[in-house]
Amino acid sequence: MVTRIEKIEHGKKVQTAERGTDGCYHCYPEGQTMSKYMTRFSNLDEAAKFLIDNQRGRIRMNPDWSLIVDNIHIDGRPRESF
Repeated sequence: MVTRIEKIEHGKKVQTAERGTDGCYHCYPEGQTMSKYMTRFSNLDEAAKFLIDNQRGRIRMNPDWSLIVDNIHIDGRPRESF
């Protein structure tokens, strides 16, 4: 069970995946930023699977509700290691 998805730079957590106002995690395929391409996930397990299966996929993180593609870590491990 996945407990956290974070952006880590230089060993420090700088952003964290959080649910949107709709209660879901928002993920996007590689190269897409428009909401019509967004996939909503109700839990971190599903969002993590998407990010592992789509190595250049993106997820919204706070602060600033940014769309993140690089330096994504799942439970402390780089997604590329899965």
